Amino acid sequence: MQLVDTLSVVGEVLAWIGLGIGAPLLIVALLIRLVEGQWVPVEIAVIDRDGRLSARWFAGGDFHERSLRRGERAPADDGWVEGFYSSNDPSRARIGEPPHLRRVLRTVGIVFATVGVLGLIGSFLPLVL
Repeated sequence: MQLVDTLSVVGEVLAWIGLGIGAPLLIVALLIRLVEGQWVPVEIAVIDRDGRLSARWFAGGDFHERSLRRGERAPADDGWVEGFYSSNDPSRARIGEPPHLRRVLRTVGIVFATVGVLGLIGSFLPLVL
């Protein structure tokens, strides 16, 4: 019977750690998604406007424009690049991949929450046996 009790304690510790870390990470990932919205792919035209590169895209039923930031890559030849705009605010766009922070938080949160749920199930082992 000591083995079952030991597994129960280990399961309870895993449940506290897994759910204690996983649930807040999932909540933060959800809050980031609510604030940023979903990143929707869009074709962005990069043009030279008075010596400065500007990005133009069509989203949300309107045309949008902004100057390219330092570090953003300019197109090689035809002036078009792949980009993403925020579904909450179509005037926010980025060239290249959207940030991966939300995806990382969600993945790590799911892993920890799964370990926590499995630990919670394991902590009820003495009740069943």
